[in-house]
Amino acid sequence: MPFIPSIRRRLLLVLMPVLLLGWTGMAAWTWYDTAHEIEEVYDATLAQTARLLLAQVRYLLHEKSEQEADRHDMEISAEGPGHKYESKIAFSVRTTAGARLLHTPGAPDFATAAADGYRDEVLDDAPWRVFSLQDRERGILVQTGQKYEVRHELVLYITLNTLGPMLLALPLLALLTWFSVGRSLRPLNQLAAAVARRRPDALEPVAESRVPSEARPLVAAINQLIKRMAQAFDRERRFTADAAHELRTPLAALKTQAQVALRAGDDTVRANALRQINHGVDRSTRLLEQLLTLARMDAHHATTGAESVDLGRLVAECVAEAAPEALARDVEVGLDAPAGDYVIHGSAGALGVLLRNLLDNALRYTPAGGEVSVGLQEQARGVTLCVTDTGPGIPPEEREAVFERFRRGADAAAPGSGLGLSIVKRIAELHGSRVRLEAGPGGAGLRVCVTLPRDR
Repeated sequence: MPFIPSIRRRLLLVLMPVLLLGWTGMAAWTWYDTAHEIEEVYDATLAQTARLLLAQVRYLLHEKSEQEADRHDMEISAEGPGHKYESKIAFSVRTTAGARLLHTPGAPDFATAAADGYRDEVLDDAPWRVFSLQDRERGILVQTGQKYEVRHELVLYITLNTLGPMLLALPLLALLTWFSVGRSLRPLNQLAAAVARRRPDALEPVAESRVPSEARPLVAAINQLIKRMAQAFDRERRFTADAAHELRTPLAALKTQAQVALRAGDDTVRANALRQINHGVDRSTRLLEQLLTLARMDAHHATTGAESVDLGRLVAECVAEAAPEALARDVEVGLDAPAGDYVIHGSAGALGVLLRNLLDNALRYTPAGGEVSVGLQEQARGVTLCVTDTGPGIPPEEREAVFERFRRGADAAAPGSGLGLSIVKRIAELHGSRVRLEAGPGGAGLRVCVTLPRDR
């Protein structure tokens, strides 16, 4: 079974080690800080006890003679209630000569200290913390000591009681995280269920009102996808409707001519009908090619396969391709492209379609003996392409309307589908440009210009 990523599992795998690492850090810090504070408190207690004992011994020596004090070694009685830690805490009072004056039961023989203060000793295989205080005038040495075991036990007790409940709470926290994440993800499950219940033709946006802010980018992306799908379906429906509408008349004409050819008893009539059928097939083929080209252009939101295009070379190739058609129509085709840099960034295929449509339109509407000129001119940030003809032109009030699909000029006499300028406009838009329609030189004919930026 393939592994399915889970947000719950991922959060647990991330949060639990982080929490455990944090707990470990807190434990280490608590241990260190507690040990330091306990060291300070117990060291202060040892020092305070030593000073108290020294004061009491001084008082006793004031009451008795020094010789009598040296002869007595008093051990404090261990009778009565006690505590298990008494054996781990001890003190000893002796002369600087080494004679004991007073000590607790079982007090170890602390080493004679050369100076007052703290030091660590190992007595009977146990580490001790010892504080020494001397009265050099009276020759008295007071030493208080404590086993490190007492301190370590207290540090461990405080650390475990402080952090133990937190460690025990980690599994409960993991369980709560699991259920909390599941509850937080419930809106996503509801969103998935709502999308699953949709009809295939339901392309309205998904409501974002109850979606958490973290999931809104996902919903926004889904809505953008739905919008693009709706646009694609709309383009498909429009293409189907356009094709059905525009092919109905040519197909009816083809059928009529085919019936004429079948019923013709004269070879001349039959040959004429067949020529009309051939001409009608050519028109229908061109119409379908333009419809498919427009559909492909509609499907793009930006030029695909963008590359560096030498517009001068592309224009020369297209003009050469149009030369036979121009010769057959008795139209002169010229190229006006001074030496310069005509390289732009775009789609060579799409720009070729744009130029061929402009040339085809110009040749169709230019009468015999007329002229069609293709010009290139460098601009600061791009290249301007213009195709000029000496045909009837388009009145200013109709120039915006001719970009609509299947829309032709009111005085258009040449055959056509009304899609050429629609295709040109779409390709120009994909290249970040606009198409301008102007009157030709001297106000006659038509000039179509497109300024294509070098970089987009």
